[in-house]
Amino acid sequence: MERYNNRQKNNKGKRLRIFTRSMKAKLARLFIGVLVALVGLGVVITRIYAKSGEKYEAIVLSQQTYSSKTLPYKRGDITDRDGNVLATSIKVYNMIIDPKVILTENKDYLEPTVDALVKCFGYSKEEITKLIQDNKDSRYVVKEKQLKYEQIEEFKKLMSDTKNNPDIKGVWFEEEYKRMYPYSTLASGTIGFTVAGNVGNWGIEEYYNDYLNGTNGREYGYVNEDNTMDPIVKEPTDGNTVVSTIDLNLQTICEKYIKQWVEEYHPTNVAVVMADPNTGEILAMADSNNMYDLNNPQELKGFYSDEEIAAMSDEQKIENLSKIWRNFCVSDTYEAGSTIKPFTIAGALEDGKISKDQTFLCDGGERIGGHYIKCHKTSGHGTLNVEQAIMNSCNDSLMQIAAFEGVDTFCKYQSIFGFGMRSGIDLPGEASCEGLLYTKDNMQAADLATNSFGQNFNVNMIQMVAGFSSLINGGYYYKPHVVKQILNSNGGVVVNYDKELIKQTITKDTSDFLKQALVNTVNGGTGKTAAVEGYDVGGKTGTAQHHDKTDTTYLLSFLGFAPYDNPQVVCYAIVDAPQVDNPGSSSYACKLFSAIMTEALPYMDVFPTKEVQPTEPATEPETTKPEETQESTEPTVPMSPSEDESYEDNSPIVEEVEPSGDNVATTTE
Repeated sequence: MERYNNRQKNNKGKRLRIFTRSMKAKLARLFIGVLVALVGLGVVITRIYAKSGEKYEAIVLSQQTYSSKTLPYKRGDITDRDGNVLATSIKVYNMIIDPKVILTENKDYLEPTVDALVKCFGYSKEEITKLIQDNKDSRYVVKEKQLKYEQIEEFKKLMSDTKNNPDIKGVWFEEEYKRMYPYSTLASGTIGFTVAGNVGNWGIEEYYNDYLNGTNGREYGYVNEDNTMDPIVKEPTDGNTVVSTIDLNLQTICEKYIKQWVEEYHPTNVAVVMADPNTGEILAMADSNNMYDLNNPQELKGFYSDEEIAAMSDEQKIENLSKIWRNFCVSDTYEAGSTIKPFTIAGALEDGKISKDQTFLCDGGERIGGHYIKCHKTSGHGTLNVEQAIMNSCNDSLMQIAAFEGVDTFCKYQSIFGFGMRSGIDLPGEASCEGLLYTKDNMQAADLATNSFGQNFNVNMIQMVAGFSSLINGGYYYKPHVVKQILNSNGGVVVNYDKELIKQTITKDTSDFLKQALVNTVNGGTGKTAAVEGYDVGGKTGTAQHHDKTDTTYLLSFLGFAPYDNPQVVCYAIVDAPQVDNPGSSSYACKLFSAIMTEALPYMDVFPTKEVQPTEPATEPETTKPEETQESTEPTVPMSPSEDESYEDNSPIVEEVEPSGDNVATTTE
């Protein structure tokens, strides 16, 4: 007992430390259990992250301030065939004000920022201050849009000088692009324009919209409490450049003379198309009703008076703007008149319905289907061969040729030459004329007769140019087009639009014959006033009635080519309803063709083949009266006197014939 008491005394003040083997084992098991649990938790977390990590990450990031900015792409340029820029996009800047930053508590940003804005932009201090305070919780207030860099440069310098201007805050400039057309009205119908969102309207802008547009980039990141951010940038992809077939200089020449003709003769419209007959490329295209400012396409001034505009409803304004934007050369149809005659003769020759040396007696008209359809020379041309029928633009001969040809052959060649269907030109709004032509099932004898010289069926200018090109290039019909190639923003070729041969319309033999006949038409026939000093040019005149046959005005035209031996250009000129004393004289269109080609051919490096006389091309129309005659200077013209057939006999369209009661249909050239 005493020994036990002594042991207790010795142990007083000491803690017993007993760590048995069993306790060690338990501790080891606990440690392993915790480790296993941690590993299991890691596996679970990994599975959750793999399955729903983005969801939880978004929840976390939503607690931070996110910053995102669109980086706009640059819409591609449109150029002419030589790289001259016709449409481009310039960088502009939208002024964005961030009132929440400017009004940061315990910071003196308001006055320095407002003072800088007033100094650089001339704003009212009171108005700017009110704008900021009225939008104190906003971080995005658009103050001004589409500023040029020169306008914002001074302010940006002040803001970047943080040493001297540390308290100019809360203003930044959002970049975007503004579409600009350096030549304003030039080629407006072909180019078109854009509206908000880089959406093309009309012309190349619309047809090639997907190629011209790019893809926006983005700059984004998360802003911390110190208002700093490490941005992540995805660069924008700029749009492609569209290289057109338009020649800037040829387009300028055409528009110059179109304006001159409008000023002098006050027609309802003047239109011109120039094309390469060997490729289908459109070199120039314009009409007087479609020459509007591409930089301000909504402007009606210049087309209507202030009083007329004020009286228009919104619907009327839209309707009138649509008329201005409409491209007559592509979208409008009309009766072509005598420019159709070479097509009629081509079909008859190709199918062997007539021979080149066959002759026809023009006695002033033909009695067909209960009508007496007159030639424009009512006294008759006498006996003509096929070439002379073209040169004298003889309706009587053409009616006889069409009768030999027959309805089936005539309709077949209308289709072969592309009439009644779209040409496929790469522009929006092309008129097909489908339903505006007779078919072999409903064409009567009188319809065939009047169709033979271009009356009572409709065409558009592109159809005429494409078909006529095949008449004089050996018979090859190329698809008309206004774009040569697409280039990416680095200048690499994306797409090449080479010439596309659609079909062969006639043989080279027929083409050569028609070329010669058309050259002789200018040298000594109805197209004398279309002559170009020093050059062998060919073509055909046209004087067509309007759909309303009681209309005493006419659509005058000349469709020609140059040079004779190797045609390089086709030019189609239309002058519709000039306000003149002799409205049936196609010389107004002939001389427009002559004026344009006199400048165009030297520019195109087409060299003269004749001695050039020191005279200027005629600019005033002839005033030859009906039935007034003049001697021909060409041996291929009939020896009997023939009138200047740029003027037509515009007597009443339908007359009663006694005693039979048959109708007399008076025709134009």
